Amino acid sequence: MTTPHIKLTRPPGHPNTLVITIDRPPLNAMTLAAHRELLLALRSVDDDDSIRCVILTGAGDRAFVAGGDVDELGALDSASALVRTRVIRQVFDAIRRNPVPVIGAINGHALGGGLVMMSQCDIVIAAENATFGLPEINVGVMGGTKHLARIVPEKVMRSMALTGKRVSAAYLERLGVIQQVVPREDVLQTALQVADDICVKSPASVRLMKEVINLTESMSLDDGYHVETYATAIISTHPDSKEAAKAFKEKRAAVFQNKQAPAP
Repeated sequence: MTTPHIKLTRPPGHPNTLVITIDRPPLNAMTLAAHRELLLALRSVDDDDSIRCVILTGAGDRAFVAGGDVDELGALDSASALVRTRVIRQVFDAIRRNPVPVIGAINGHALGGGLVMMSQCDIVIAAENATFGLPEINVGVMGGTKHLARIVPEKVMRSMALTGKRVSAAYLERLGVIQQVVPREDVLQTALQVADDICVKSPASVRLMKEVINLTESMSLDDGYHVETYATAIISTHPDSKEAAKAFKEKRAAVFQNKQAPAP
């Protein structure tokens, strides 16, 4: 499925990785229509067991997503603004709760909604020239602070939100938000290498692991570990668990099924 603003590809040699590219030049600023297209692309993973990892990136060499389309924002009334924010929330949730890991391949500036999309990805690879910011204070809107507060210290979030100033990829790498900063031309290839590391794992185990991480994020230590132990009991009965143990003993690569494990 490819739509006017969203391109879906399976790179040669990476059959289990879906690359979702936001393509709305020049800066990939998002309209309501583009958000709806992205939501459909993210949800398409639900019905395709051959997809083991998603890479989310932007077209071009300037921006991953430079926030919302300013012309559209300026034309909003209260009713249309509510519709727009509802769809945007669904997009963010579809990234975070996607059944497979989502790698953010941040090829350029990630501002406003683009920064929030990045924050919802499981793993982030970023270009050296990428910057990150919440410029909402400069254009008369709100948003993004709660998502940003999940991944950076509170004082960093407050500074970014109140000043609208950007921070560098290197700065967020030091905070542990970004896993690797690379030259822009290497971003996608580096993300594909990470995806390859995930795709050789048991699909059932990876999907269950991601669900458990999401479920336990806001839990106490005791409650979260309780859920994890139930998940361990669930996956231990799956054929992939037996195959992993057998392959380890036989010193060979495991051959896994696509069959999903039950939910915890």
